[in-house]
Amino acid sequence: MTSLFLRVGVAGESYALPVEEVLEVADFARVAQVPGAAAAVLGVRNLRGAVLPVVDLATVLGLPGAGAPARIVVTEQGGRTAGLAVDSVVGVEPLPDATEQAESPLLSGASLADGALVGMLDLGSVLDAAQGVVAA
Repeated sequence: MTSLFLRVGVAGESYALPVEEVLEVADFARVAQVPGAAAAVLGVRNLRGAVLPVVDLATVLGLPGAGAPARIVVTEQGGRTAGLAVDSVVGVEPLPDATEQAESPLLSGASLADGALVGMLDLGSVLDAAQGVVAA
C-alpha cells in the first residue's frame, strides 16, 4: 500500500512526512531568537499573525548542518504547530510502506524511492526531541 508524503532534503539525506501532518511549505525568512530555548529551536516567526516556533530538523536528527535552510515545513500534530527548517522540498508523492526498521526513535521506518532510502519521520517524536523531551 502506498501513502502520500512530503519529501524533504536535510543535510544531504532524504526524509518524508505524511501530508496529513503538513499545513503548508513557506520560504525560510528571518526568525527571532528565543533566549533559553532548546538548542534545536532556531526561534519564532510571524506567519500571518500567528507565532510559529521554527525547529532546525538537521539538529534534531543529529546531522551536520549543510548551511542556511531554504524552506520551512509548517506541521501540526496533536494540537502542536511548528515549522521544520529544511534544505529543500522534493515534492509530494506516494511512497511505499516502510520496508526498513527504524534505528532511531525519530523515524517510523524507511522506504526505497527512486533508488534512495527515505526516512519516514515520526512527527510527534521529532517535536518532543526539539523541546528536549527524552523519548522512552
